[in-house]
Amino acid sequence: MLPTGVRLPIRDSMTIGRGDTADVRLEDRTVSRMHARIDSTAQGPMISDAGSRFGVTVAGQKLSEPRRLTAGTEIRVGNVTLRVESALGLPAGGGAAVGAGLGDPGAGPNATIVVPVNATQLGLRAPVPMAGDGALRPRLRSGWALKRLDDSGDDERWVLRDLRNDTFLTIEAADAALLQMLDGQATVAELLTRATEAVGPAGPGRLARLVAGLGERGMLDGIAPTPVAQPEPGLLARAFKPREKVFGWIPHYFDRAYRHWGRIFFQPLIVTALALLSLAGVIVFAYLVGARYGTPFVVAKKLWLGGLVFIAGRFLIVALHELAHGLALVHYGRTTKRAGLKLVFIFPYAFVDTSEAYFEPRMHRIVVSAAGPATDFSLAALFGILCAISPKGNVQEVFFQLAFAGYVGAFFNANPFLDRDGYQILCEWLREPKLKERARAQLRARLSGTMSEEEGSPVLARYAIAGLVWSVIGVGFVLVLSLRYYDRLSKLAPHVVVLGAFILFFIVLLLPVVFALVMPMISRARYGTREVNRVVR
Repeated sequence: MLPTGVRLPIRDSMTIGRGDTADVRLEDRTVSRMHARIDSTAQGPMISDAGSRFGVTVAGQKLSEPRRLTAGTEIRVGNVTLRVESALGLPAGGGAAVGAGLGDPGAGPNATIVVPVNATQLGLRAPVPMAGDGALRPRLRSGWALKRLDDSGDDERWVLRDLRNDTFLTIEAADAALLQMLDGQATVAELLTRATEAVGPAGPGRLARLVAGLGERGMLDGIAPTPVAQPEPGLLARAFKPREKVFGWIPHYFDRAYRHWGRIFFQPLIVTALALLSLAGVIVFAYLVGARYGTPFVVAKKLWLGGLVFIAGRFLIVALHELAHGLALVHYGRTTKRAGLKLVFIFPYAFVDTSEAYFEPRMHRIVVSAAGPATDFSLAALFGILCAISPKGNVQEVFFQLAFAGYVGAFFNANPFLDRDGYQILCEWLREPKLKERARAQLRARLSGTMSEEEGSPVLARYAIAGLVWSVIGVGFVLVLSLRYYDRLSKLAPHVVVLGAFILFFIVLLLPVVFALVMPMISRARYGTREVNRVVR
């Protein structure tokens, strides 16, 4: 099934339907297995009904005989609406394109350019061997998609997706223009000339780097990907290697859940109510901690029972957290490719692959990333309020554990030093790709004395400071918990165990600060500016 906004060049002939043999598959019950056919003729692309059950509508009229398609024409097959667009921005040689969409057919300059893995079956790419003169003609192999990331500021960016291994590469606009020249028709010398005309004097250098990078990834016809030597993992690395179990039914469940009840959570009134609930929940939970309405990991004066409730609460909140990501994808006409369970060491997690959001506008990507933490805060607030209004006893303590589990997860996912939702939101908001790596490098360089105050980006500096502030807040949170609950926990467990647990929390929260601040300063004192400069670079 083609997601919203996907574009396919019309070449020779192509079939549309729900069956496995259809060139363009639309998984909708109102679409027949072989619904329509598009043929390229001397007059242009012509569409005809292939014996469908519900018929084909072109420009609002029921199709009774083959009809010519022009840019802007809307096609309706069952409940799915397709739009014919001009070939502007498509690879060389394209005449027109058909885009599939539900509500948003993807018209306009931001529509996705897609060349499926089996593109040769659609006539998109006939085999072009090396020319008889021996000149090399670079050509992108089939199985890729390209889209401009809109509203990304002056620094226009594009995302290139490898459909064979589902990986993504962010490139600049100039590289996107050069990439579409790699159609196997021009020699390297001709491409260098075209690159100069399209990009300017920097064009040949950009083209060389682009071709080399695509070759290493195995995205050029006739060139195998460059093997990367992987060191033998140690015992610790093997123990912490994530293990995944993917469930194919989960993406379909997201679609059904959104249609039946999930869409209500994306209504402006409901979003506002949840935001107010989350704000009130933070205030209520602060009061619960101050008044000691409950004790972390303790229910009915038993640590093991409270620990079980906390873990069960984390599993529940994580599942709903990932469900929110899946519903947000469906809200924008996308769907996840992979979802299931992940085991890291002995700890299980639910996960949803949200990489489809790369092909959405910036604000949509932010919403998809924010859906999870928003769910954490909303659930934690709900449990906190229930704890505050419940009579004293085991029920109140259970609600406290659930609220505590929600805020622990929310804090973890919003940490800008970790590659989690909060970091992704910040990258999109600041329009800064690879924000974490660049900010850390800049902070290390300044602390080690290899960068002056005039150098570097103020955005990266602010991010590094924000990460440190966040870590300090986390340390303060653990400090407050230790002061409020150490005496209670010490009555239920040995002092050494309680003290060790709080120290472990401090270490985990302080590790980012140690690596960001302490290590560069130690290197500067030990090796001097010159050696640190060599290491940083």
